[in-house]
Amino acid sequence: MLLITGASGQLGRALCEACRRQNTPFRAFSHRELDAADASAVNALARGPEHFDCIINCAAYTQVDAAEDHAAEAYAANALAPWNLARTGIALIHVSTDYVFDGRGSRPYETDDPARPLSVYGLTKRAGETALLEGGFSGLIVRTAWVYSADPAAKNFVNTMKRLFASRPEVSVVNDQIGAPTLAEDLAQMLLALYRKGLHRRPMQVVHATNSGAASWYEFACAIAQETGAACRVRPITTSQYPTRAHRPAYSVLSLARLQSWGIAPRGWREALHAALCAGDLQGDGAFRELQR
Repeated sequence: MLLITGASGQLGRALCEACRRQNTPFRAFSHRELDAADASAVNALARGPEHFDCIINCAAYTQVDAAEDHAAEAYAANALAPWNLARTGIALIHVSTDYVFDGRGSRPYETDDPARPLSVYGLTKRAGETALLEGGFSGLIVRTAWVYSADPAAKNFVNTMKRLFASRPEVSVVNDQIGAPTLAEDLAQMLLALYRKGLHRRPMQVVHATNSGAASWYEFACAIAQETGAACRVRPITTSQYPTRAHRPAYSVLSLARLQSWGIAPRGWREALHAALCAGDLQGDGAFRELQR
């Protein structure tokens, strides 16, 4: 049975729904129900009557700018918590981020490329990765990027754009940061596919999982406007015109080579966005193709 942490977040909710649809037994806990940074609470659950063969950790401190002033909280959630979960001896699938890279590259980052985070958020996520990779644990570190959900109540870029499109004649969006928009519902299905393949039973390693393709935030916003029929004008600007508390990587597209070598080929980000905004295939077989091996 799966143990899912971070169940109240957009990825956690998508993962729980995917488990229900695929008849995968699971128990899910929100941060309020299980603070994984509390080792005693984690150990008590692991020693309980239920047998978990894998933990999928969707919990994280994801407020990138706020982390600059709340490093201790970010470290507890992003580094200490996954380490506590792995120390139970239960195999762990841990969700990490493209923010571990500095964004100075020009081709998709491979899983073994040097990590050089630019922000406190990226530093704490990398600290969690390092603890898992050096701890002799079993499982997977699944780096992803630019996650959004089809859930209209979720806090994400897509829903922010939809709200702004409805209230403004023009929206300015950064055009010099490049990544891979990733639908949470697709990512949830990829996590379950990795679990079903038994890859969590191997020594801890890194894999990248996003929708395929790449876009700037501006291009992503333009696609949202097109899909929703918004009349709002989208204007491209530079990062220097929209300064933020934390530095973001300018280029953070992740190579999907290892994921594809395991027989999983995610669909393109435009196809996934269309599915999210136009009631398309969110929970069926459309998230990825099983490759012939």
